[in-house]
Amino acid sequence: MRLLIVEDEPQLQRELVTLFRQQHYETTAVDNVFDAVDQGLTMAYDCIILDYMLPDGTGIDVVSELRQTDCHTPVLMLTVKDEIQDKVLGLNAGADDYLSKPFAPEELVARVSALVRRVPTISNSEHLACGKATLDVRTRTLHFQGGVLELTSKEYLLMECFFRHPGQVLTRDQLIARVWGPDAEVADSALDTYIYFLRKKCSHIGWKRGIQTIRGEGYLLRPEGA
Repeated sequence: MRLLIVEDEPQLQRELVTLFRQQHYETTAVDNVFDAVDQGLTMAYDCIILDYMLPDGTGIDVVSELRQTDCHTPVLMLTVKDEIQDKVLGLNAGADDYLSKPFAPEELVARVSALVRRVPTISNSEHLACGKATLDVRTRTLHFQGGVLELTSKEYLLMECFFRHPGQVLTRDQLIARVWGPDAEVADSALDTYIYFLRKKCSHIGWKRGIQTIRGEGYLLRPEGA
């Protein structure tokens, strides 16, 4: 699981990173609105822990911008503000949960775990879109400029993951967990093989530069022409 921590108090940030790494989360920590939005839009996270007060704005600024750009990563807002109105503002902006400081570490971990479990694996929509390409959830087929590509089970799970996070870098661990399961022991070559054949299949219907390798980080799906 991958977690983004947005907290500008250095000591608390370190404690949160340590806490969640002990829970086997891969963590990234930033301390301002600009970096939080940048990370949230370019990398795929399973959850975001977001401080309310930041040096260049507020957590509401962050979650509002993420939601406006169709980023649906679960957000837990963490703050000393505990007035009902403040909670309402955060939740209305798009936060999924709210925890006031001081807090028990066990409760924070439990709330984050609950948010991660709550994310549906299947969309209510029958189609997912990325530029000119669409993924039919019902028939598990990929469509691009009139071409139709039938996908195997694992190919579909990979493409579904990409389509749910267009333009965001997905790590190898995230992709393996989505396709083979979080506890599966899978050789890196297995993922590389599926990516290779997916690219080859996509090229047959004219989509040649969709899945891109980000060296040292993972893969991303880029819309045609981007």
